Amino acid sequence: MVSERQREILRIAPTAISSLRIEFGSAIDQLNEALSHLRRSGYLPGPWLGDESSQQVAAHYTARAMDQPDSSYQALVAYRNELVNVHDTLQRMEDEYLRTDHDESTNLQRRS
Repeated sequence: MVSERQREILRIAPTAISSLRIEFGSAIDQLNEALSHLRRSGYLPGPWLGDESSQQVAAHYTARAMDQPDSSYQALVAYRNELVNVHDTLQRMEDEYLRTDHDESTNLQRRS
């Protein structure tokens, strides 16, 4: 059975692939910068009052915001990974388009 996601098709004009790939690359760079900043500053330095309650809250925050597989941070990492997959697919499409265009140009020159 084909999932809904597999049925969706995005058609892109071959001449637009390069620009689109560049934009995805820019988004990846921006997200990598944000993730790097979060890795450095997203953790609480410790329980702010030094008591058990603030320690529990700090541990809960760290788990939910940064460490657990379904944390906000991990969701951003997964999003970045999807952007990378799209970027890589666009790169392969662009390479194939350029290879096909070159092959057709070469064949045309041979026939002339």
